[in-house]
Amino acid sequence: MTKSREQGTGVKQRRLRLAPQTRERMILDAAIEFFAEEGFRAETRGLADRIGVSQSLIYRYFGSKENLIERVYEKTFLSRWIPEWEETIADRSRPLRERLKKFFRSYLIAVDDRTWIRIAVHSSLQGSDLTKRYIQGPVTRLLGKIVMELRAEAGMPPTKPTQMEIELAWHLHSTAIYYLIRKYIHGTQVSLQTNEIADMMVDNFLDGVHGRIKPSPKAAAPKKNATPKNSVGRTASRAKRKSSTPA
Repeated sequence: MTKSREQGTGVKQRRLRLAPQTRERMILDAAIEFFAEEGFRAETRGLADRIGVSQSLIYRYFGSKENLIERVYEKTFLSRWIPEWEETIADRSRPLRERLKKFFRSYLIAVDDRTWIRIAVHSSLQGSDLTKRYIQGPVTRLLGKIVMELRAEAGMPPTKPTQMEIELAWHLHSTAIYYLIRKYIHGTQVSLQTNEIADMMVDNFLDGVHGRIKPSPKAAAPKKNATPKNSVGRTASRAKRKSSTPA
């Protein structure tokens, strides 16, 4: 009787051997998808089961779950950040409206990804600081540059942006982020014309920001001890009259 195929032929199948760099990349890519779906409280044992490797193999490449999550942060957030974005914002040879549209068109292309926004949300909800670090690092730096360019457009000196000015810039950035939340978290219908969305965001923002970037009242108010414009002459005149009055 011929042996069934399930019994095999006596030749033990070997698992395909991958180069270390290839296997490491495979584990990292799978980890990004895994944490995007399950969140950061999920155990690496579940990741190992999903990709068909041992948990010890994951630790052999990444050392610990914390190190793996750090690599997830680097690939999910930092690797997408394009340094030229900040140069684009600061290039005053072009109108600010044009610069902002160029940036947000490129930014939406870079982050319009299901795993990106889900990693960001899971991080904030489950005690990881990945998204917080991203916000406090490159995002806040870029928002500061946007404020500086708004101040330059208004003919104001390049002083440090106020917290309210940063909040104003957040209004623009948050519109892009909530577009992704609606699309990949809430699962609601959105327009897929991202270039048009970016242009509309910038137009609405700049048309509404007029008058919001201005010197603070404290900076504009005169000093309390300042001498009124014509007081010097009046004071001298009174002193002269007093000295000429008979004793």
